[in-house]
Amino acid sequence: MGGVMDKSLSEKCTRFQNALDMFVSRVSEDKWIQAVVLIGEISEETIWHKERLFLWVIEVDNVTKRRKSDGGDERIFRTYVEDDINIVVELIPRTRFKLMVEGNSRTAFTHNFFAKRLVVHSKDPSIDRWFTQANQLATSDQDTALLIAMTWVIHPLKYIDKLINIKKDAELARQELIGVAHSLASIEIILRGEIYEHQLIYKALDYNPDLFSVVYEDILGRQRSFSKLKKALQTVRDYVHENDTRYLRPLIKFFKAHRQIVPLSHICDNFAHTQIYPWHIASACEWLADKGVLEKVSLPIRVTKKSTVDVEEPAYQWNES
Repeated sequence: MGGVMDKSLSEKCTRFQNALDMFVSRVSEDKWIQAVVLIGEISEETIWHKERLFLWVIEVDNVTKRRKSDGGDERIFRTYVEDDINIVVELIPRTRFKLMVEGNSRTAFTHNFFAKRLVVHSKDPSIDRWFTQANQLATSDQDTALLIAMTWVIHPLKYIDKLINIKKDAELARQELIGVAHSLASIEIILRGEIYEHQLIYKALDYNPDLFSVVYEDILGRQRSFSKLKKALQTVRDYVHENDTRYLRPLIKFFKAHRQIVPLSHICDNFAHTQIYPWHIASACEWLADKGVLEKVSLPIRVTKKSTVDVEEPAYQWNES
């Protein structure tokens, strides 16, 4: 049986590679296409769950015709096909790709721990240099990756608490906790500085079985109880409490460097290059304020640049005491 499965995976790899080669062969003749980047590797270890290829296509600026379905999003996706294999492409103008590399776009290179990236076609040596530099920095930027993952853990905690203790909704609380477990699994991978494309939760179970038996395996069981949900939630809180100064290090360094009251809008602007959502930054600041690491106040702000009245926005300061 194993031999049949191995042959099947090998044949699937061949089909996907051929589809990629055919697509690259076509676009290599297009003068408006500068480069193609494969997201995720084509290997027998990862091919079993793949149904499509994912590519970045770097194009000359201002050549893509936008569609109604693109809406106002700066990111543009298209789906093509070769040999009955769908190829999902993100079309990226050269200028925006440079911003991604430099860390000035929320759709950026961020961390590279969960998918390998490979330039499979390029006509522009500058793109090759940018890519190599950004890919190396992304994988090494462990602190930023940990910050992103930790905010995904912190953000839903108060909501889960309300689901358990106010709404008494065990099923929805369970679903939210499973999401948190996957974010914790990301942290386990990032901590080890490796690139891992498989199902993260299974690797995390190997790395930290005591944690994930409580926050994942126990709440997946058929006997779902509020006691298990409460235990899982408290385990996550304890984990965050023990590790927040390490995993939120860039945010804490920001406050230590400023030594003054900083409005939330300025904090979010400072981390706009990291793909962290503003509401996740707010949740992390609230966590640190609840813990006494930060002091929360408010500052006046105008809703629009033409407004003549002030409203208040949250602001935070490093707590020296």
